[in-house]
Amino acid sequence: MRYLTLIILSFAHLVGLAQNNDKLPVSWHGYSQIRFSSNFNDVNSFALRRMKLWVNSTPGFNEHWGYKIQTTITSCQNEKFFLQDVKAFYRSNNFKINLGQFVPQYSLQRFQHDFTIPLTERSAVINALIPNGTLGVRDIGAEVKYSSSNKGLETWAGIFNGYGIKEYRLDNSGILLTHKTVFHIFSQTVATGYSVMYRKADQLSLLSILPDSVHFSGNDLRYNLFGKVRSKRFQFQAEYLWATLDNKTANGYYFLTTLNLGKNQLAASWNQYNDLIESTNDAPVVHLGYNYLFNHDKLKLMFDNGAQINDGQIQNYFSALQFQLFFN
Repeated sequence: MRYLTLIILSFAHLVGLAQNNDKLPVSWHGYSQIRFSSNFNDVNSFALRRMKLWVNSTPGFNEHWGYKIQTTITSCQNEKFFLQDVKAFYRSNNFKINLGQFVPQYSLQRFQHDFTIPLTERSAVINALIPNGTLGVRDIGAEVKYSSSNKGLETWAGIFNGYGIKEYRLDNSGILLTHKTVFHIFSQTVATGYSVMYRKADQLSLLSILPDSVHFSGNDLRYNLFGKVRSKRFQFQAEYLWATLDNKTANGYYFLTTLNLGKNQLAASWNQYNDLIESTNDAPVVHLGYNYLFNHDKLKLMFDNGAQINDGQIQNYFSALQFQLFFN
C-alpha cells in the first residue's frame, strides 16, 4: 500500500503540472472502478475491478511521432501493477504506424473503452474470441492504419508474435496476422465492418475456448462481422465472431442497445457464446443495466443484472454495482 500511495500521489502531482501547463508534450489520465458483486446466495464480494493509469504524447510532442504507456491494477491479479501498453506511433497524412505492445485491431466492442461501455463487462464472446482474449489481450508487433480523407473508411493490417503478453519467448515459432476494416456512413451515424485473423499457434493455452489442460498448436483462423447505429440518445450494435482451430469451431454473437435520458442510461444485451469445452453451459446470457451519470463517464454509478436463459428458465443470476471515478 505504501508503493501504491506513492504512485498515486506522484501521478496526481504530474496531473496537476500537466493541467497547469497546456504546452507540455505529455498528457496524464487515470480512473478507477470499485465493484460489489452478488448472486444473492453464496457470493458477496467487493473488488477493485480496475484502476488504469496512462501517459501519452500530445500534439506538441512532435508533428509525426507519438507514444502511449499504460498500466493497470486489479483485484483479479492480486492488486499487482500490470504493464499493458508500450506503444510508439508515426503518423503522416492518411497513414499511421503503431509499434510495440498494444491491442491488435479486431472487433468493435474491444475498441470501446472500459469506461464507456454501458454494462460492467464486455460480452463473453468478445473476451474469448478476439486474437489474445485470455493471453493478455495485447501483443507485440507492428500495425499500419489507413484513413480516407473524409474518415469514411478506416483499415488496419498488423503482424505480431501471436502468443500475447503473459510470457516472453525468445525462440518463438508462431505468428499472428490481423486485418480490420470499418466503413462510416450516413454522417458517421452508422459504422459497419469486419475483422480477420490468422495465427500459426505454438503450444497456446486458449482459456475460455479450449479446456484448461489443452495446449493448442496449429492453424487458428478467425473472422468477425460488426455493425453499429447511433443517434443522440440511442445506440444499437451487434457482432458475430467465429474461430476454427484445426477444423473445430467456436462462435458467438451479441446484441447491445443503449438509451440515454439525461443523466439516466438504460442498457440491455443478449449474448450467445459456443466454446469447445464440453463441461460448460452455452445457454445465452441476458443483461439489463441502469447507470446514473453524475458527470458523464467521469463519475457514474452502474447497476448491471445478468442471468442465463436455459430452456425458458432463468439460471445463474448475478448482479454488480460499480462506481467509476476519473482522477482528472
